[in-house]
Amino acid sequence: MKNIFTVDNGIVTVGFSKLNGAPVILSLNTENTNTIQTGRAEFNNSLNIRIGKKWISTNAELPYETSAIVSETEDNDKITVSVSGKEGSLKIDDRYELDKNLIKRSVAIKNTGSREVQITGLRLILPGLNIKPAESTDKCFFEAPGTAVKPHIPFEEAVSIKNSNYPKDSAYPAAVDRYGFSMEQAPDCSPGLLAVYNKSKGYGLLCWYYSESENARPVVKGGKETIDFIHESALAGWLKPGEQLESGSQYIMLERGSWRKILKDFQDKYRITGVTPPIYGEPPAWIERANIYEVHPGQFKGFKGLTDYLPILNEMGINTIYLMPVWLYNNPSGEVWDENWNRNGSPYAIIDYEKLDPGLGTDKDFKVLVEKAHSLGIRMLLDFVAQGCAKNSRYVHEHPDWFCRDERGNLVSSHGWNDTYSFDWANTGFHDYMLKWSIELLERFDFDGYRVDAPLGKEPNWNRKIAYHASRTNLGVVSLLEKLQRAIKKVKSSSVLMCEVFGPVFTKSHDLSCDYLPFVQAFEMLNNKITPSEWGEWMADYRLSLPAGALRVSFTETHDTRNFTPPSYGLRGSNLERAGFAALILAGFIPMIWSGQEKRNEAFYREMFKVRRKYSIMTNGKTYFNAVESSNKWVVNVLRIFNNEILWGIINLWPEKTTHTFSLPLTMCGIEENKEYYLYDILEEKRFSEYGKETWKGVNFKSIELTPLPFKPYFFCLKSLYEGPS
Repeated sequence: MKNIFTVDNGIVTVGFSKLNGAPVILSLNTENTNTIQTGRAEFNNSLNIRIGKKWISTNAELPYETSAIVSETEDNDKITVSVSGKEGSLKIDDRYELDKNLIKRSVAIKNTGSREVQITGLRLILPGLNIKPAESTDKCFFEAPGTAVKPHIPFEEAVSIKNSNYPKDSAYPAAVDRYGFSMEQAPDCSPGLLAVYNKSKGYGLLCWYYSESENARPVVKGGKETIDFIHESALAGWLKPGEQLESGSQYIMLERGSWRKILKDFQDKYRITGVTPPIYGEPPAWIERANIYEVHPGQFKGFKGLTDYLPILNEMGINTIYLMPVWLYNNPSGEVWDENWNRNGSPYAIIDYEKLDPGLGTDKDFKVLVEKAHSLGIRMLLDFVAQGCAKNSRYVHEHPDWFCRDERGNLVSSHGWNDTYSFDWANTGFHDYMLKWSIELLERFDFDGYRVDAPLGKEPNWNRKIAYHASRTNLGVVSLLEKLQRAIKKVKSSSVLMCEVFGPVFTKSHDLSCDYLPFVQAFEMLNNKITPSEWGEWMADYRLSLPAGALRVSFTETHDTRNFTPPSYGLRGSNLERAGFAALILAGFIPMIWSGQEKRNEAFYREMFKVRRKYSIMTNGKTYFNAVESSNKWVVNVLRIFNNEILWGIINLWPEKTTHTFSLPLTMCGIEENKEYYLYDILEEKRFSEYGKETWKGVNFKSIELTPLPFKPYFFCLKSLYEGPS
């Protein structure tokens, strides 16, 4: 231990190499097991900085100084370990704050030289992890909940991962159908949570990232017997002599318990980072039972055509409409947008926020659309597009300081939107304009809120005239959206913000979020790439990896699915599509359908939307995945429990009519063995009959044989013989 600096706060012990500052000891005191097992400390690599286009390892052969600073807090002592070193003219301060079993890590980079340095990235690395003792038969797993990664990957398989940015289909099947990313950046599109868990010992290590300034992509790299957890931050800026950059935070938690108990402990930590509670209090009551219809008025030849279609949507059960952008945009054809993105351009390439697209109708036509919707009990959300504007927009010339630029001063596009120039989300003038415009629009037309488009982290603004560092624009939209939420609630307390992306950073400023990954995972289940059991495990972990109580929207189609799951369009109206949609409803998501998806499928959606409106158990209570055992692995089983009501959802993905055996947890469901029960299908509003048999004794549910038809959803309310459906 000669070259190791060790700190023990009574709960965890951490140690750092005096040779290069890298962490070499990380253990929970009750376990007495070091989770960092890389051998020689001088070979550990815990920090990389990108200068220009070159990555530099700051742990290679640097003279580091290590010191500990103890500070008192109201609850308990916090110990801060400061690991300092130099890379050329850069002074690096790598800080670790120990608070019970939680470690918060952040980095400060200061230019002590006489010349400017361009910082273009930072990697926070937790190296050499192994939670499985040598020659042990313990069951150990790698986990990345809230991402495209399958649950419970054996640790032996995880160490073979060379770089999780280039995923194997077996471990990350959903990544292939989600832009190729196995783990999306945090905290805007995922929690960035990486974990190793020893199931045999009930012991885990979790590592994640949070910042409201720059996002970071989680990366995993395997070694011979260990894996590295990496968060690659978008931190960037021109660092002048004497200036300093501060990174976001990498969190490390050591914990004992079951995997789900440890995940719940992680979820509770969102309060520490300020993600919860939401700034708006409770979402308006109406949104919980929303059935959303995504549409562009051009699909109906304009505002008048969509107005005429409203009674049909209302009869089907739609009570919320989300409108894609309706403003003047860069339209090459000059004709009404009809889903042809090439010929008619993208409605998101907005020319002027203050002018409606004349091809859709007049201001009066739009007002009539909103009023007619309200008369039918339908709410209306508009797109809030802060990403960028059309290259021929007036804002480019009137407000050149609102835009991001590259190192040469050229305007840039982001997120693949090559028909737009990217707004600088950190610019206060841009914030002021968007807030003023959006509130005046809400007051004028009295719609019901906004769907926020694509607020995921963007490229740096290298404009040398700005007063803040280049990557401040990366998540600069976070503060704008918090101001927008407060402003719309003042104008109309029942209005909402719906976020297109689903990371935890947006929970406090949005009433609900669109969740892409649950749909993509369901798509993989329908393609037989993961089993219903794996989908259920993934869903249970997903819910615990994100802030508790957040309302979430899912779907089987949107205007974006053409980009990452084109086959979903081919599944429209099929048994598979209906099965996937029903599974998401059972999982508790607020449903959304894309205009046209309902054609020749109206009866199915009418049933789905009706049960959400009629039965409280569909939107309340707790959801349990895999609590019901099945003799066939291709059957989806979901339990919902609310106020002593039991709903058992079954979707049989086996293609043949087959009798399956199911086993329900009697105690969890409150089933008494000697009572008689029946299954009331709330979709068909009648008792289920298994070849003429309609009642069963409670004890029979330990092993009950049923023959659900292939791909047909069954939503069973379990009722005793002496009570009717509620």
